[in-house]
Amino acid sequence: MDTSDFNAVLPAPSHRVPAMRPPMVTGMAIHAGIYVRQSERQVTGSEASTTTQREECVKAAEGWDLPPDHIEVYEDLGVSAFKDVARPAYERLLRDARAGRVNVIVVHYMSRLSRRTAAQTISELRPLLMNRVRIVSVGEHREFHADDQSALEELLFKLQAGHEESLNKSQAIRAVKALEASLGGYTGKAPFGFTLAHEIRRSTDGRPVNVKILTPDAEHEAPIVRRIVEMVEGWIAAGDTSGTCWKLARQLEAEGLLTRGRRTAQRRADASWDGSTVRRILTDPRIAGFACESVYGTRRDGTPSNKVAEYRIVRDTHGVPLPAYEPIVSPERWYRVQDWVGVRHPGGGDRQSRPSGVLSAMELLYCECGAYMTHGGTGSRKHYRCRRRTAQPGQHTGDVTIGAKGIEEYLARQVLAVIATPGTDEAAHTVLAIASARYASDQERQEPPQIAEERDWLLAERANLRLARRQQHAESPEDHALAERMRTLDARIAGLGADEVELPRGAWLPQDGSDPISTGSWWNQATRDDKRGFFRLFLDRVEVRKAYRWAGQSVPTGSRVRVTWAGGIDLDVLP
Repeated sequence: MDTSDFNAVLPAPSHRVPAMRPPMVTGMAIHAGIYVRQSERQVTGSEASTTTQREECVKAAEGWDLPPDHIEVYEDLGVSAFKDVARPAYERLLRDARAGRVNVIVVHYMSRLSRRTAAQTISELRPLLMNRVRIVSVGEHREFHADDQSALEELLFKLQAGHEESLNKSQAIRAVKALEASLGGYTGKAPFGFTLAHEIRRSTDGRPVNVKILTPDAEHEAPIVRRIVEMVEGWIAAGDTSGTCWKLARQLEAEGLLTRGRRTAQRRADASWDGSTVRRILTDPRIAGFACESVYGTRRDGTPSNKVAEYRIVRDTHGVPLPAYEPIVSPERWYRVQDWVGVRHPGGGDRQSRPSGVLSAMELLYCECGAYMTHGGTGSRKHYRCRRRTAQPGQHTGDVTIGAKGIEEYLARQVLAVIATPGTDEAAHTVLAIASARYASDQERQEPPQIAEERDWLLAERANLRLARRQQHAESPEDHALAERMRTLDARIAGLGADEVELPRGAWLPQDGSDPISTGSWWNQATRDDKRGFFRLFLDRVEVRKAYRWAGQSVPTGSRVRVTWAGGIDLDVLP
């Protein structure tokens, strides 16, 4: 088969016939990013879908004779590609492709990559395709790239077809749920304390419909709900003001009462009781038999969250709560508990509230396992921690913790060093250009779409050149030519939107050359929100590694932190 035929179908690997390499995308070594996705987590914890996808894609990549370190797997488990939700692994794949670390994206089927509209998806992929990144669909035996117009048209067709399939399925599911609800059925997951009983009811036209009825789980969970309420009532009667939801959680653990995950040994078989779970159970109006609606919160960027912020009781025209289920505890006892919760847990530690740390809730600080790190502690013991309890193969076991002050000041020094870097440093110059564009946007000086599109193209080309330079000898004529091309690109990137708002470097850096984060410096006097906005301009991702050999305090912060700068660029700034 002629490898210059971009429309050629990739043959399946064979033990007798070596598998064909996909055509070179840039004349460099192939670095494959395998993306696998499963829309819903199974209650049994099964990951069979992503396992199958991974095996098929890795088999295809190995058939191209790629070394293992040229293959990386990106997995989103329990994440929809149809809904507008965050896909951490997908976003990381796009960042790595933009940065030049991946030049072939491999999927089992195109529907695994995206089920959004063709227009939405292609806008994300266009800068990569323009930079000769290729997309290989193993199950469909197809390859998509910018050099073949018919392949791009087919890609658009497949993306739109996948979106419409998901849209039709979503509409059908909504119609079924609406019918079940109209017949008095319960359409969600049973809250703690309840189970779902199946019952056949008749629709208006006489058809039998299987509906689920919410009923107390008398054997397992309802007694635990009553036990929690009893403990709170005991504290109220005794005038004990030391009780909290966390104390309730510890008592449940001590009494050997099982969470749903532990009892069923399904996806959350290791789940233990915690205060937020107990509070959610206590404040759920359904345990008092009331109909209610779940009110979801919003993220700090204004987009809807999938976290329940509160339960809102459904009332009749006279304001009386509507009974809908058999209660586990009486309404009078439930109201008494609400007063206690309101006093002991005002706000309830709601995740929608103001973040406690500079790096909290920014989608910036990650553990090495890919989970968000959260802020905790008080005084000098404030820290960021990953509490992921279930470790997957290759992930850490136990907590990963790093001092809050240490990492915040380390990152501040890194950013301030880039700001003070002479203009001869190419990569730092590009980071500053991207930060300038972000600053202009923050100041409500939106740049024209054509400038944003050109910047995406230039950044993709720059990432390609950086990868190419790694393959060349430092003093070779080819490297000199690539370096000159990179300087030209950096000048163009820096020039884009040059007439817009400039970064206030003078305000951030001390005029006398003193320590940029010492007493009296901008950093030392800045508010938490100012520091958060500062980091957003320059940083895309910060990843913390576990201190495996020593106690965390004795390990230099820089040895545990990997920074991805604006535009997906890697920089070596400070040790």
